[in-house]
Amino acid sequence: MSNVPKTKENIKKCLCLKCPSYNFFCKIKSMPKNVSLKIGDAEEKAHAEKMFCAFETSQCIDEKKGCLCEDCEIFRDYDLDKDFFCIVKGGESTL
Repeated sequence: MSNVPKTKENIKKCLCLKCPSYNFFCKIKSMPKNVSLKIGDAEEKAHAEKMFCAFETSQCIDEKKGCLCEDCEIFRDYDLDKDFFCIVKGGESTL
């Protein structure tokens, strides 16, 4: 598995906010921090409620309701082989 860079380009490709596991409460709670990713330096951020394959697990999501990781351009670009990066540190095996 490759390390996913915390770049603005990758953040734009990210599907995490559309994921079924990312519920409405999480979207509202994380909105200010996610907006700051677009204007600040993403590489400097230790955590974000987005692009969990790069920023580690969510501090909000606590239930698996589906996963879009394998549909994400980042997943293909960086040869990722795991899902549910939002809940499981380093992702969960797809096998």
